[in-house]
Amino acid sequence: MLWRCTAVLFLLAGMLVCCPSPSCAEETTTDYLRDIKPLLKRACYRCHGAAKQTSGLRLDTARSALIGGDSGEALVPGESAESLLYQVISGSEDYEQMPPEGEGERLKPDEVALIKRWIDGGAKFPEQETPEESAGSDHWSFQKPRRPEVPKTKNSAWIRNAIDAFVLARLEEKQIAPSPEADRITLIRRLTFDLLGLPPTPEEVQQFLADTSSDAYEKLVDRLLASPHYGERWGRHWLDAARYADSNGYTIDGSRNMWHYRDWVINALNADMPFDQFTIQQLAGDMLPDATREQMIATGFHRNTLINEEGGTDQEQFRIDAVADRLHTTGAVWLGLTLECARCHTHKYDPITQREYYEMFAFFDADDDYDLNFPPPADKAADFQKKLDKFNGEIAELDKKIAKAYGTPAEENGELIKLINTRTRKMRSKPKSPAGWAMVMKQREQPRVTHVHKRGNFLDPGDEVTAAVPAVLPPLPKSESHNRLDFAHWLVDSNNPLTARVTVNRMWQRYFGSGLVQTENDFGTQGERPSHPQLLDWLATEFIARGWSMKAMHKLIVTSATYRQSSVYREEVAQVDSANRLLARQARLRLEAEIIRDAALATSGLLTRTIGGTGVFPPQPDGVYAFTQNDKKWKANTGPERYRRGMYTYFWRSQPFPALMTFDFPESNVTCTRRVRSNTPLQALTLANDVAFVETARALAQRILKEASPDDEERIRFAFQLCMAREPSSLEMRRLTLLIRQQREAFAADQQAAAKLLATDQPNEETIELAAWTTFSRVLMNLDEFITRE
Repeated sequence: MLWRCTAVLFLLAGMLVCCPSPSCAEETTTDYLRDIKPLLKRACYRCHGAAKQTSGLRLDTARSALIGGDSGEALVPGESAESLLYQVISGSEDYEQMPPEGEGERLKPDEVALIKRWIDGGAKFPEQETPEESAGSDHWSFQKPRRPEVPKTKNSAWIRNAIDAFVLARLEEKQIAPSPEADRITLIRRLTFDLLGLPPTPEEVQQFLADTSSDAYEKLVDRLLASPHYGERWGRHWLDAARYADSNGYTIDGSRNMWHYRDWVINALNADMPFDQFTIQQLAGDMLPDATREQMIATGFHRNTLINEEGGTDQEQFRIDAVADRLHTTGAVWLGLTLECARCHTHKYDPITQREYYEMFAFFDADDDYDLNFPPPADKAADFQKKLDKFNGEIAELDKKIAKAYGTPAEENGELIKLINTRTRKMRSKPKSPAGWAMVMKQREQPRVTHVHKRGNFLDPGDEVTAAVPAVLPPLPKSESHNRLDFAHWLVDSNNPLTARVTVNRMWQRYFGSGLVQTENDFGTQGERPSHPQLLDWLATEFIARGWSMKAMHKLIVTSATYRQSSVYREEVAQVDSANRLLARQARLRLEAEIIRDAALATSGLLTRTIGGTGVFPPQPDGVYAFTQNDKKWKANTGPERYRRGMYTYFWRSQPFPALMTFDFPESNVTCTRRVRSNTPLQALTLANDVAFVETARALAQRILKEASPDDEERIRFAFQLCMAREPSSLEMRRLTLLIRQQREAFAADQQAAAKLLATDQPNEETIELAAWTTFSRVLMNLDEFITRE
């Protein structure tokens, strides 16, 4: 018995010697799923899980830890000392221990040691690890629009189309009645400015007033939408978003050739190119099968970036900045998102990681800037060849004379020098080829390798990334790789929750002063919610259902009762809805900078209505370029080009046309999706004294004297019809009649003042009368009503 007990004891002792200690077992059998993942879930998922990735770091799979976040990879297998994950959970000298104090339970020392051993042992994990299921984002704009039912209302008689039902339903909730319809004169002036950017002529006003048919207004809408000036008006809105300019920017600010793109936009809008094709051609027209010249020119949208021509600069830095600008512009224009906030770190508010930013960056990183050359029209080519042959013949004759002059007395008596100087001057007048060229985009044959830029620094590359879209949005179709064309198609896919909403919201903004979403360039979590969410979704789905037709959406909006309301201020409504977000009345909007000039040119009779072509140079004050690095040559046009629409004015980024900037024209360095509207004394001074506006006032006075009856009151009525599309009130008539009489007397007493106003050296009775009516015209063109769309 004793022997048996002793044997058992020896056996147990042997078992203890042979069995490893607990710590030894952990060292050899640490299992990621069993031992490590539960620790990470408890301590890290709150900030680095599927729902939230602070600093772009996601830790719900080991592979995502290997990928890392804004600060690079979090896990270096075999090297715990080099692994960011271990450094932060252990609280090394360089990092604050995570999770932060008060934001979760920190790991215990033995748990930290267990993770260290796992990393040092190679950080092994299963290849098919399942990530935590992402909750996505419940933010309204990231959900696909669902077409709502058109609401029922009490006052159904007011409703003209579905838009009105959504608006009226909200008004009835607040017990507010909509405003009455504006009078016909206000409607035609409002509509003509909104669709064409020009005032209606007196003849057009009278024609509309005389049309008593039930569809008179609809016929007016159709006529305006068919006008070629529609493309100019709505093209200028788009050029703001495209940051269009005629120069490269920065301090040298050399000229560039972008007008072909501007004309493409005008033509595309006039043709009612569907918005999905309008998008695809601008973002990837060069990648379409058998791309046409026009489709290539369309990619000028992203050639509007700045170009730095300074010596000694790192061109790669500015190429990277241009690529970033292309991404930021695309994000603002089509997605309504502030993607730039994720360039240096994960977006602070929206579910976009820094890695996802550079995955989108990769779409544009694979491109090169390219200049597309194309031959001139046949008639211009033949004319150019004749001029060139003549020029070459004259140069050849000079060369013969110069050759003969060498070694002869002509060399000594200065004849040779004269001949050489003549040749030099002649070369400056060499005929310029009418062949065209345009700035476009082109896909590289060998795409660049794109990396995350740590903290946004392109000199500190992180992980390599490939082109992709944010996880919060619908995925791209499955493919081994994706390019810019795939991205363009994805933007206008019907499953994309943002593009249609953002686009119809901007249309609405043009007609009512602000969008249904007031923060029209931020549909993210920090943006405002829509005032009429169901209306926004209905418009978005309607836009797609109508084949992305922009003209169809314009007609839908402007034929609504909501649009046709009076803009008269209502005190009782303002107490409930001071910002008019419920749309109980129309908005009263000051005209944009270039439209103010266009209105002055149109009413004065000076406007040249030619569409398209190179930039023009209207008169501007002297000394504008005194403070620019390079003196810009601005020789004012003297013929019809002097009176072209404001959108054709040549735009130098370093010193833009002053009158445009006074009225809040965008600087065009970055995308502008909504202009500000300021009200300053300088605007009144510009309308009264700027050389271009004095010129239009003088022309208006000449038109009044030539076309109106020779009676002061009839002339005043004629001027009002031209400028305001209406008759003057009795009070206005009395005051303006008195003004004319006073001005006649003043200029009769000081004829030199009249001559100076009219830029003439020979004052007489005619100049006195013209000066008086020029002053009258300056008053009319300086009225708030003249520069306001009611």
